[in-house]
Amino acid sequence: MKTTIGTILKGWRNQYRYSQLNLATELGVSSKHISFLETGRSLPSRQMLLNIALFLNIAKSEINRALITAGFAPVYHKRDIEDENLKPVLSAINQMLESHMPYPAIVLNQNWDLIHANQAAIELLAKVGFIGETNFLQALINDNESDSFIINWQESMAQVLIRLRNEICALGSNETLESYEKQLAQKVDDKIILKVFSSNESVLTTQLNLDGKTYAFFSIIANLGAVQDVAISEFKIELMFPSDDKTIAYFKK
Repeated sequence: MKTTIGTILKGWRNQYRYSQLNLATELGVSSKHISFLETGRSLPSRQMLLNIALFLNIAKSEINRALITAGFAPVYHKRDIEDENLKPVLSAINQMLESHMPYPAIVLNQNWDLIHANQAAIELLAKVGFIGETNFLQALINDNESDSFIINWQESMAQVLIRLRNEICALGSNETLESYEKQLAQKVDDKIILKVFSSNESVLTTQLNLDGKTYAFFSIIANLGAVQDVAISEFKIELMFPSDDKTIAYFKK
């Protein structure tokens, strides 16, 4: 099926569970106009397309894709990583990773490719057998529950799956992530996903078997808000924190 600007707009709306009337009301237009845009009877102006995208908080790369499909020039640029304008941002990211030592911290792009890691994360990835992997989701999919270093494997993968589904919903469309989601979902028990989703625990942890002992972590994930560059704006900085005194001691030894 050919992708049109109408199908893209309808996909965005459906992802966020807005009716045509709800979206039209929020944008100050008629629901008939939204219907005509989605069916192709009318073509969106550049400003209308941007109004819809910004209201729904669509990712910059997805906005560019929609603009190109509609015959407009993209708004956001993807600069080379060595671009002088990106140095302050990259410096801030490096500072976050180094300041987080002795605890692990990694940087992932939109598709969960591993972009950067501090020394603690590099050592941890090596211990759990992920050091040769370039994509974090693929590493988890390839991991075997029966001999994994992750003790609470089902619960941890359920956490990842819920997070991944939220990201796919926020992006509007991403074939790569949707493929990873299908592969990972085949390995996780639906009952565990529901249990994790409805858990009343104060924090959900990942438990690792390191040197024959159990250590537990939780993560805080930071996104870059004011960056206009397509690639950098989609970076996720994941800071891992120990959830008990034993894990604190392990990393401070």
